[in-house]
Amino acid sequence: MQWAGVIVPIAVIAVLAIIVLIVFLYIRARLKNFSRQAFGTDDLGKAVNQIQNASEQPRTVHGMTDIYLPAIQRDFPEFDYEVFKSRAQGVLRSYFAAISAKDMGLLNDDCSVSLRNDVYSIIGDLESHGYDRQISEGTFHQTEIARYIKNGATVSIVFNISVGHYDFTQDKNGKLISGKTDRKRETVYDVNLVYVQDEEKLAIEGGRSLGLNCPNCGAPIRNLGQKFCDYCGTGVVEVNTRTWRFESIKEERSNARPY
Repeated sequence: MQWAGVIVPIAVIAVLAIIVLIVFLYIRARLKNFSRQAFGTDDLGKAVNQIQNASEQPRTVHGMTDIYLPAIQRDFPEFDYEVFKSRAQGVLRSYFAAISAKDMGLLNDDCSVSLRNDVYSIIGDLESHGYDRQISEGTFHQTEIARYIKNGATVSIVFNISVGHYDFTQDKNGKLISGKTDRKRETVYDVNLVYVQDEEKLAIEGGRSLGLNCPNCGAPIRNLGQKFCDYCGTGVVEVNTRTWRFESIKEERSNARPY
């Protein structure tokens, strides 16, 4: 009887150990089955590597350039796709630099007042929390036109730019708040290029003026593709090439900033 007090606890422990082993084997079998179906391998380590490698693959963009570009060039014969694609990339690079350095002066001249206000808000948000966000220029994999939108006041061309770069946020003590310091993140940005067709209608709709004016008399240039000033007759073809402004930049992801 004196051994009963020892044998019973040992038996209980043995039963619990067997139960834990059975549960472990069951979970492992389920994971292997899932891994085999999803990744074609029973090796969980290989499956994890596949997931990591997939996250480091360039994101695809909504490549609609071949569809939209002919329509854009019918409306704007002087529109040079390669030039504006390069300008869109330059604006995005300046966006990264301005946020990283918390310096509005690093923004590209092609940025509208609206985009500058957005960056100012992001910088203010970082400063209010005592955070620093570092966004490397990284690699631009692909740039395509994704949408061409015409309404009563404006014309918008949305560029999709696929980027692989480091993007992380730290507090003043260097503690990581979001992102990874040792791994690039693959993502896509929407860079919105806007042309004002009718500045008066834009004002009625509550939009923000981009400052389209005659270089001679200062009168507003209100109509799409207008070649001459209505007031003084000065040619404004060159002005029209400068009326395009990059209005916004938005990353294609559902989660908000974690601060």
